[in-house]
Amino acid sequence: MSYDEMKISKLGEACCGCGACAAKCPKSCISMQEDKFGFLHPVIDAGACLGCHACDSVCPALGGGKCDEALGIRWAKGKSSELLEASSSGGIFGLLAESVIAGGGVVCGAAWADGCRHVEHVLVEDVVSLDRVMRSKYVQSRVGREVYAGVRDAIRSGRRVLFAGTACQVAGLKRYLGKTGGSALLLTVDVICHGVPAPRLWSEWIDYKNVLRDSNVCDVNMRSKTTGWLSYSAMYEYIAEKDPFSSCESTIFNQDWYMKAFLANASLRPSCFMCPAKRSCGSDITLGDFWGFQGIHPEVDYSKGVSAVICNTDKGIAAFQGIANSIDCGDATIEQVLAGNPSLVKSVAPYAKCDEFMTDFASRMGIEGLMAKYDFKSSLKQRVRGKLGAIKRKVLKVAREGIR
Repeated sequence: MSYDEMKISKLGEACCGCGACAAKCPKSCISMQEDKFGFLHPVIDAGACLGCHACDSVCPALGGGKCDEALGIRWAKGKSSELLEASSSGGIFGLLAESVIAGGGVVCGAAWADGCRHVEHVLVEDVVSLDRVMRSKYVQSRVGREVYAGVRDAIRSGRRVLFAGTACQVAGLKRYLGKTGGSALLLTVDVICHGVPAPRLWSEWIDYKNVLRDSNVCDVNMRSKTTGWLSYSAMYEYIAEKDPFSSCESTIFNQDWYMKAFLANASLRPSCFMCPAKRSCGSDITLGDFWGFQGIHPEVDYSKGVSAVICNTDKGIAAFQGIANSIDCGDATIEQVLAGNPSLVKSVAPYAKCDEFMTDFASRMGIEGLMAKYDFKSSLKQRVRGKLGAIKRKVLKVAREGIR
């Protein structure tokens, strides 16, 4: 097979940027390079290419896997209030990760890099470092060749590995590993994914925030629960060059411009509108926020978050049972999970002016220019629905407190 016949070279917008092709190439002749939006795409050195087809064989966009089975569906939340505060939802990922590390294993997840301007997958081997890969980060992360190799080598050396990522990232890893991906030592967790925003938009947003505050962002919590789980905030921590003390800025999610662009589906990767791995990535467990839980179980304290847990394999069930003493949980149905998480099985639709927005962004309009042109205000229907939802939550809260 010649370079011209390589299918990954013709993917275009169908590429999900997982990097499995670059990691698998035996000649390292594939590099993941950024496009004008910061999304990674494979670029092949034709002169070094052997035409071995290894890259095509691991690409999630070139062939779907079999549909994931939902062997067990539960709602769950950690008993530890400290863990719940450190998590985006119910703390289940943190407990699974602690269990793996306690057994001498390795956890692989998304962490901030370069002053929070980028996100990359890293390998964590101790509880102290675990916080790096906790909490949701609404930016597409880079999974480097060294991470793929690190996961493979850890499994080959007899260590347990927990890999967490989007469905396309899990699918890419499983295909890269081949038979090793079926090892009892590997536990894979995919998150219910809305889509991944443009990395360059995020880096420009951080640069804008730095200039605005005359300080540098040193940490970001995109799901701060200081304003509650249902009405979470984006929290930015800053440190000034000449000031050893940090300061924080917190903005409720529907008032933070970057988050509004993300939730409006304006800045997502094109492949997210036709996700090739949704409910077919082969993960052991699927995790997400159990949105709408308060209407199902008003008697349960949901103020600090509740997770929807879908165990897709026997391995996933065993791992979930392994943390049973540290959680409160109960049965749930796929219909209940889907009611608040339609993106579990269905790709989101693009923002009505998505092409225009991305064209303006690529033209270097800048954050201030984009903010002036696109405010992403909710429609009247959405605002009415939001107010009705707020009233319903207050009624349910009163009812729950009455039950207690």
